[in-house]
Amino acid sequence: MITISGLTKGFTGRTLFKDVSLSIFAGEKIGLTGPNGSGKSTLFSIILGQMESTGGSVQMQKNLNIGHLAQEAHFASTQTVMDEVTAGDERIKKLLKEKHELEDANKADSMRYGDILGELEQAGIYELENKAERILTGLGFKEEEFHKPINTFSGGWQMRALLAKLLLYPYDIILLDEPTNYLDLHATLWFKEYLANYKGTLIVISHDKIFLNDVTNYTIVLENGQITKIKGNYEAYEEQKNLMFKSMERKQKSLESKKEQLEKFAQRFHAQPNRAAAVRNKRKMLEKIEEQQEDLPEERRSIRDFEFPDTQESGYVVANAQNISKAYGEKQIYKDLDLEIIKGQKICLIGPNGAGKSTLLKMLAGIIEPDSGHVKLGHNVTRGYFSQTRLDVLNPNNTALEEVASALSKSVPAVQMRTLLSIFNFRGEDVFKHVKVLSGGEKSRLILAKLLINPPNFTFLDEPTTHLDIDGVEALTECFKKYSGTLVFISHDLFFVQQIADHIIEVDRGRIKVYTGGLDYYLVSSTMQR
Repeated sequence: MITISGLTKGFTGRTLFKDVSLSIFAGEKIGLTGPNGSGKSTLFSIILGQMESTGGSVQMQKNLNIGHLAQEAHFASTQTVMDEVTAGDERIKKLLKEKHELEDANKADSMRYGDILGELEQAGIYELENKAERILTGLGFKEEEFHKPINTFSGGWQMRALLAKLLLYPYDIILLDEPTNYLDLHATLWFKEYLANYKGTLIVISHDKIFLNDVTNYTIVLENGQITKIKGNYEAYEEQKNLMFKSMERKQKSLESKKEQLEKFAQRFHAQPNRAAAVRNKRKMLEKIEEQQEDLPEERRSIRDFEFPDTQESGYVVANAQNISKAYGEKQIYKDLDLEIIKGQKICLIGPNGAGKSTLLKMLAGIIEPDSGHVKLGHNVTRGYFSQTRLDVLNPNNTALEEVASALSKSVPAVQMRTLLSIFNFRGEDVFKHVKVLSGGEKSRLILAKLLINPPNFTFLDEPTTHLDIDGVEALTECFKKYSGTLVFISHDLFFVQQIADHIIEVDRGRIKVYTGGLDYYLVSSTMQR
């Protein structure tokens, strides 16, 4: 379907990838992974013809119909959700226009008219609305929202509508760039199952390991300017990577051992004339060994392994929300809600977008006040908040170094703060970058650095994995698995939720239901109750 040959792309002073080649065949469901900034979205842009490469070529089969979901997009349309989703792509619109023109010209008996009907039927045009309803429902739209103007929805819901439109038509190949970023957990689970059963060809960029493992059958890794294609999902890639690393490690140890023996021989006998030939021979062997030696592959990680230091002990009851109510205008979000949080719990808030998860998180974190009722904190409780919008907790005019310093109650040497920032990939002059010019991923890493330098014992996270790559998510996951404090968080990342949560709180229409187990327990229990 697509053949990439000798492709090179770089920007001023930086090469993303150099002389890379690969082929994509029909039926492949590919996970495209790699560190942030390695060029994954750029590769999509080159395939789509939206960006020129520096060198090489991309060849496609004739009339290849490509669907694409970008990380960010919006509708300028005033149509309803249903009308916009079923309006078709440019190919469908062109066929419908030609069909109407032939009908107006009384040429409905022509061969071309029959061909158009066949193409429209193959595209599923006659069952579009029923299919659209199933997809929209799966992605979280309520039936009464199908016929509301799409421009009245938030950007996140418009992205869901765009995704629904993409899934509605039989593209030859679809390119998905972080498609779960705007989905809640339930929509992510539905979408994962949909793609797992999808019969077409796709390439998906995602930082969620569970999503990639369940959806894909090939993996493309873009790292250090090179592309590697592996048969199998992300888990298979990790296994192959570990085996290759261990094999290289064994080879290096064997070569080092031989090198040591040869050096000892040469050193011992170099002054003996009768052994001169043997010493020369050993030195030639040493030169060959040095030629065979390779540096072990260096991992480029957005976040190095880190963990919170022990936090101050809190009381047994960390927070007690009593009769809290919250409304925005005439929309009542919560009414007389009670919730008790116990020391050491790691709670994930789950529910549809707009159900009030972030509102509850912010009230517990003390970011916003309830209209009535109160949140009472336990003994020695200190709170820390990671915001979904990032700038809620960052000063755009500060540098990264100043922002970390602002989290401290006492003076700390700059070298210590710079060491901490280096864990989160802020090195050299990067520490003097202003917050306002940082990428989404850099802002996320900076907030984590602030939490780490002055760790609270009660932490709140609102979509912490957004903008992080897979290595970053893994480092974050390992850190919070070892975290000794209490945690309440919102996330659509299946891997992060599965690994961290030991309690699930389901939020819907102002009510909550507590599940005393993690994600797997919740999925079984909630299914049985429905």
